[in-house]
Amino acid sequence: MYIARWDWQIGIAVWWFEGLLTDEEWEETFGHRRDLCAHSPSLPYRPAVLLYLDSDRPNAIRRKQIADLSDHPHYNPYIACVAKTEELRGAQVAMRWAGTHPNYEKEMFRDVDPALDWLEEMRGTRLAPLRLMVRDVQRLARRATARPQSRG
Repeated sequence: MYIARWDWQIGIAVWWFEGLLTDEEWEETFGHRRDLCAHSPSLPYRPAVLLYLDSDRPNAIRRKQIADLSDHPHYNPYIACVAKTEELRGAQVAMRWAGTHPNYEKEMFRDVDPALDWLEEMRGTRLAPLRLMVRDVQRLARRATARPQSRG
């Protein structure tokens, strides 16, 4: 499952990954990265993105696509990455190292609140709209995972 919310006028986004992602969801994530690149040059500050990972690890093709998009010259966010497992945290570090021209800053966290604190520190201001956005996405994710999955 992939849930995303953003407000590019104030340069904030939440990209929430849980469980298995479909090909369509992966393509949606790439579209959101391209959107960030398109809007970033018009912002007076760097975008702040909370990236939550509790999902399957992307395959080699997807990792290459992520690395290519992350190397775009206008891909410059502060990314607070919340990963629930050591494996996912390690994969994120490896993917960051694989980038040839990383213009973004990324820190790894085990929990959401310290990640939000870091984003606010990096931007130099309280990001109340981002905190509200994260809470909304958390609620949507809980609701989605609570639904019984149909088998058909």
